[in-house]
Amino acid sequence: MAIKVKDKKCGSTVMFGESISDKIRKRAQELFEKRGRAPGDALTDWLTAEKQIKAELNK
Repeated sequence: MAIKVKDKKCGSTVMFGESISDKIRKRAQELFEKRGRAPGDALTDWLTAEKQIKAELNK
């Protein structure tokens, strides 16, 4: 189970020292690379990554 902590300094939720937005950014990059680095789907990559990360947090 992931530990979530509210970082009062920057105001974002942090998991094991890494913010959720950092995790989403990394996952979106992985999705981008997985589909061959084709431009034009950044929003889709971000939304998919966000959905995946939030699902992992809710486990």
